[in-house]
Amino acid sequence: MQASSTTLRPGQMGGEVEKIPVPISYDIIRLFSEGLYKSPHKAVEELVTNGYDADARAVHVLLPDEASDASSGPARLWVIDDGHGMDQAGFHKLWRIAQSDKTNAPSDGDRPPIGQFGIGKLAAYVVARNLLHLSLVDGRLLLTEMNFRKVEEVELAEKPVEISLREIDEADARTLLADIRDRAPAAWRLMFGDDCVPRWTVAGLSDFRDLYRRLAPRTLRWVLMTGLPLHSDFRVYLDKEPLESSKAARETIGSNTIRENLPGIGTVRGRAQIFKEKLTGGKSEQYGRSHGFFVRVRGRVINLEDELFGLKAVNHASWSRFALDIDADGLRDHLLSSREGVKDSKDVRGFRQVLLEAFNQCRTAYDRFKDEENKGLDIAQLLSDGPRVEIAEPIVQTVRGAVDASCESFYVGLPDLAQVGSEDWLEEYEADTYEEPIASAEFVKEGSNAPALRYDPASRILFVNSEHPFVNKLTAGAKGRVAAKLFAASEVVLEGQLSLHGVGRQAIADLLATRDRVLRVMAGDAPATAAEVLRRLAAARDSHEAFEVAVGAAFRALRFRYERKGGNRPGPDGVLYARLGRHDESSADYSLVYDAKTSGRKAVPANKVHFDDLERFRKQRNATFGCFVADAYAGEASCSSTVNENLRACGSSSLSLLKTAHLERLVRMHYTHGVTLTDLRGLFEEAHTVPEVDKWVEDLAAQYSRQEVPLGVLLDGLEDAKEDVKAKPNIIAVREKVDSLKEFSPEHLRARLRAVEAILGSRWLTVNEDFTVRMHSDAGQLLAELDRAVGELPEVASTDGTTEERND
Repeated sequence: MQASSTTLRPGQMGGEVEKIPVPISYDIIRLFSEGLYKSPHKAVEELVTNGYDADARAVHVLLPDEASDASSGPARLWVIDDGHGMDQAGFHKLWRIAQSDKTNAPSDGDRPPIGQFGIGKLAAYVVARNLLHLSLVDGRLLLTEMNFRKVEEVELAEKPVEISLREIDEADARTLLADIRDRAPAAWRLMFGDDCVPRWTVAGLSDFRDLYRRLAPRTLRWVLMTGLPLHSDFRVYLDKEPLESSKAARETIGSNTIRENLPGIGTVRGRAQIFKEKLTGGKSEQYGRSHGFFVRVRGRVINLEDELFGLKAVNHASWSRFALDIDADGLRDHLLSSREGVKDSKDVRGFRQVLLEAFNQCRTAYDRFKDEENKGLDIAQLLSDGPRVEIAEPIVQTVRGAVDASCESFYVGLPDLAQVGSEDWLEEYEADTYEEPIASAEFVKEGSNAPALRYDPASRILFVNSEHPFVNKLTAGAKGRVAAKLFAASEVVLEGQLSLHGVGRQAIADLLATRDRVLRVMAGDAPATAAEVLRRLAAARDSHEAFEVAVGAAFRALRFRYERKGGNRPGPDGVLYARLGRHDESSADYSLVYDAKTSGRKAVPANKVHFDDLERFRKQRNATFGCFVADAYAGEASCSSTVNENLRACGSSSLSLLKTAHLERLVRMHYTHGVTLTDLRGLFEEAHTVPEVDKWVEDLAAQYSRQEVPLGVLLDGLEDAKEDVKAKPNIIAVREKVDSLKEFSPEHLRARLRAVEAILGSRWLTVNEDFTVRMHSDAGQLLAELDRAVGELPEVASTDGTTEERND
């Protein structure tokens, strides 16, 4: 029987079980195989991937032995795995073209599948025209052979190609696979003999195409090695030689050996290592992770999906370089029924503590390494020696995160990967980036509201938005363009560093959005000083949008919390909130909607002041008050004017007409005296027409002139309070000690100091809600700087249109 079998082709062996229809045409093969697999090495890798998806622990790849005896059959490329094999239904699934159960279904074993599209078997067509599969499942040896030459003759509309599913005996199987016996004894023992596995699959390729001539064993070795994780139960052998992960050759920073006897678990043994380069990322991640804890029970990793083994997240920069293999057979009694993970117990918690201590030892070694490395950093070296890992690695991290999430990050765009696989593109991009992280920096006009920069991974070009307020400020000087480029590059690196340190994508986006707002304030996009508030309020009268923003800035200067609502949207220009912290009738929290009006005329006509609309918006926003702000209103001084008649007709006692001059004077009084939000509540409660607002503002000014806060006394008291090293200087405490301050409320004193803070900036003085104060200079220096700064405040018009003199 065996002698005669040597002359039989696979399609003649054993008995036919059934015919398997394969709905396929030559065009489908050409599009799906030649279009996707340009390299013979990638085609072989696809067959190895099939073994991985079958939960194989070992895959043997044997290249054709050109010296073999032709009488024993055609020279074949063999791929043998000890995975779960294919039964009759499995062979049907194998030959479903462009359909796969792997896409949405989890693996039956330990790993998530890599294959998704059901076309991997067509990869064989790139290198060979003949593909056979032989699989052992439940004691049955099932065999198929596909001759792609027949498919080349079939049109899509014709009857589907059929292949014969045959069942053969072990003798035929040994004959068919005979040349494996001498070339790879380990693979042979896997299939036959006393120690054979109960399930296995063999794929064999023959009748090779021209592309196969480009297959180089050394290149194939590299392709397979770069796809192997460092720590895994998945091993690949090429022509008998075991392949080690390319990551195994990476330089270690430190390592430590673990050998302990733990209560309830017994002896545990392992080795922890931390590497110079990250173990995360790269091609090998398709087969599994290389970093984290690998806890083995009787040789099997029980935490493939839980790299932390139940511990909380740790430092990302160290974790991505760390790996620990540990054998703990005693955990067998603590396994969950799924055998994936363990029950929580005191003994298991003790084991986790051993893992954590091993990581901390490696992290300490990494921190020491980074400290020593940082000591060697030199600015000149950074600028002259080209890019370093400190620059390239964060950028690569951000780009990889964007690709994995299929979503742009705050600064980094998303490459177009429609024509190329993401992992292949990332490999090429990473290599290019370590050579040259930023190919060039170019200035573009993206608008003042767009981010300051955008990094395009495809071209590695850094686009700097010249219209962003901060960039615009940087480029004002002769060397500004260089400074702006350095700033933009540092921002991209910053985003990557945050990711490397374990900050989540959304948290990074929120942080950088906040940073962008701060940069705009620093650049003067929002007025930060008293002088800027008043100058911008005066300068913005000819532009409605600028005027509404300037009005909002003025209200912010008065300590309102400001929420802009203007632009092209219907509704008020802004909503203002007064947080008073007290809730009696006279000083409860309140809010205010405002609408800034410009018309291009000397005075805003009455038909442009819509009281009913503002009242409706006030109610919708549940605001306490509402007001208009304009340079002037037609007929504002006459009780019988249209604008005042319309105000009375709307029936609301919560709306007021303010002029720009009112707002400017209130801002100036606040900076010189300290207008409180409680004071301003009286304005909106008591004054509605322009004459009423005129009188209210004049009365407040007169009150302040009679009751001036002795600022020098207050600052001296706070200076003395610095002597108490156990407490922060506090306005209320100083008021209790100084009689001349007791006639002023704590809120009034706080408002006065906040006026000083607004003029000088928080680098001189910080006033907190709880009445504590931080003085960054002594009282004398603060008063001297205040005199100088107040002298720079612009003159403003009084409410009657005359210029108001300074009496500071």
